[in-house]
Amino acid sequence: MYLDEEKDSYLVQGWKVEDVERLVQMDVPGHESVVEIPRHMVQFFLEMDQGAKDAGPEVKKDDEDPDV
Repeated sequence: MYLDEEKDSYLVQGWKVEDVERLVQMDVPGHESVVEIPRHMVQFFLEMDQGAKDAGPEVKKDDEDPDV
């Protein structure tokens, strides 16, 4: 799992779901994909979310160069 801070979203690696019977049970837009992860991996989503909350908001100074 990877936190993309620029887009404020997570990238998740998993097994690509291609089974039509499973996919029709979900309302997935054509521009999205579905991946499968083991149940025990969910705990890491919760840990990362809590870690982000504990870190608090990022505060940038006016004189900071965003390209550095």
